[in-house]
Amino acid sequence: MKLRIAFRGMLTLIVLWGMVYGLSMAAIAIAYVYGDFQQALGMSSFILLPILITLGIIFLQFLISPWLLDLNFRWLHKMSWIDPMSLPPHLAELIVEQSQLHNISVKKIGMIHDQMPTALTYGRFKKNARIVLSDGILNLLTPDEQRAVVAHELGHIAHRDFLFMTLAAAVPMILYTFYLFSRVMLRSGAVSGGGDNKGAGYIAAAALITMVVSYFFYIVSQFLVLFLSRVREYYADRFSGEQTKNPKGLSTALVKIAYGMVQTQAQDAQTINNKDVDRRTRTRTYYRSGFTNASRSLNIFDIKAARGLVMTAYAQSQVGDIDPDMVVKAAAWDLENPWGSFLELQSTHPLAAKRLLALDDLSLEMGMKRTYPMLGADMIKETLLDEFLVDIFLMYVAPALIFILPGLGALTFLFGTDAWNWYGIAGGFGLAALIWIWRVRVRYPKLGEDLPLISIMNAVTDVSDDGFAEASPFRGKPIYLKGTIIGRGTPGYYFSEDVVLQDPSGIITLDYNPVFGFMRFFTALFRVERLIGSQVTVEGWYRRTPRPIVMIKRMFTPDGRRFSSNKDIASWILVFLLFLAAVVCVFKGLPGFF
Repeated sequence: MKLRIAFRGMLTLIVLWGMVYGLSMAAIAIAYVYGDFQQALGMSSFILLPILITLGIIFLQFLISPWLLDLNFRWLHKMSWIDPMSLPPHLAELIVEQSQLHNISVKKIGMIHDQMPTALTYGRFKKNARIVLSDGILNLLTPDEQRAVVAHELGHIAHRDFLFMTLAAAVPMILYTFYLFSRVMLRSGAVSGGGDNKGAGYIAAAALITMVVSYFFYIVSQFLVLFLSRVREYYADRFSGEQTKNPKGLSTALVKIAYGMVQTQAQDAQTINNKDVDRRTRTRTYYRSGFTNASRSLNIFDIKAARGLVMTAYAQSQVGDIDPDMVVKAAAWDLENPWGSFLELQSTHPLAAKRLLALDDLSLEMGMKRTYPMLGADMIKETLLDEFLVDIFLMYVAPALIFILPGLGALTFLFGTDAWNWYGIAGGFGLAALIWIWRVRVRYPKLGEDLPLISIMNAVTDVSDDGFAEASPFRGKPIYLKGTIIGRGTPGYYFSEDVVLQDPSGIITLDYNPVFGFMRFFTALFRVERLIGSQVTVEGWYRRTPRPIVMIKRMFTPDGRRFSSNKDIASWILVFLLFLAAVVCVFKGLPGFF
């Protein structure tokens, strides 16, 4: 398994640079075969210049980024540097041991005095790496879990991930610079060499192909870089389990870190929105929260992925063990809903459930018991592939059909009479309206009068047939919740119209989507502030992205205030307009009308 992970990483890096090499050589070859020497030399410069410019920028970033991160952490988080030997003995011993085994040097540890559980590493090479820890890591985790977390960060250093990811990240930049250069040169006519000969035409065609192919490769390379980042996370996880001989330590640590991240973010939201707190503290908390989100790719756990697992650790973080059954149920969506893997393509970190599963597999390899024996088992009895395919069709294809189907209807009777052409267009509008009704029913299913009150944890851990596990970024599931509004969806951002709801089992973001987009601005400025601290009841649609969210339909406070969102009504208005267009087209085709 270890060799397979390493091979995947190296192969991905080879493919990335292979795209740059192949594109460069193809363009230069066309120039030398079809153009004269001057034109070929110009094309070679056109290819080499973007590479040199991008490599220069990447090299500069590589040199100064650790210094910039030092400044950010010291300013926003009041980070202080300590000697590794000042850490608790079990961590100091681990760092010394691993430094000797893997020829690395950790000369200083950054300590952030904050309860947000933060663990990350950055630097340039194995001899000048920094490890940053927070008080949250030391207070929230057991000594074995702390060792596992620090070993994960040491794994990034031992595997030279700073250099590895820098080389990978250079490729999308080079390819995009190719695209920009080729587009500019085509517009300016620079590739023609000032002549109108056949060779110049071939070179212009080569520049056009370079522009198209480089942009396509740019998109592909971004996904490959994200894939590589996820592979390196698996590699560091495995390093931690092997070196500490305790994969369970990292498994349970990840769940607790997920809890700590989300809980601390909720506390930050309360601080930022509390006008009794002095302005300086609120401002610093706001900037610190923003930097934490911006630097999440460096952290051991992506805070955006934390919300799916947080419910399993809620109210259990101060005790030794996490309920494995709750972890398995919370992880079922990641593993069994195809949307999980689809959305993972856009993430720097693997899905939390997949990391836990990989660590459990490592435990078996090492002759140990699995931490979560049921993880990976078929918890959701029905397959969700059909729902996923329907969601993809309704989310991405259906909007285009509004324009395509009427046109196809007209083409069907292209050689018929004008009346039949109108009937064809009417049929296209009618079919589009029926598809849109289907879309609305899936996205906004009917909210019954007798919706049962449930907890946030119950929604996240539900694995029943036709239950909340079917939820996706598109498919909504009716839900009824009660709790307290503790802050804005984006802490401290006064134009955030979304809010965060807390009940005894956890917290969840409530998404506000009005019919008219401009209403978000007024809601954010004039209504959200008054909601903070209020007890509310919420009816709406539960979704997963993979973090859980609830789209508000109706929200009530005890004093009678109402907060509603009618985005579903806008969809029904569109259905009406489509049917109206179909009727108008039918009458248009009838003799004597219009």
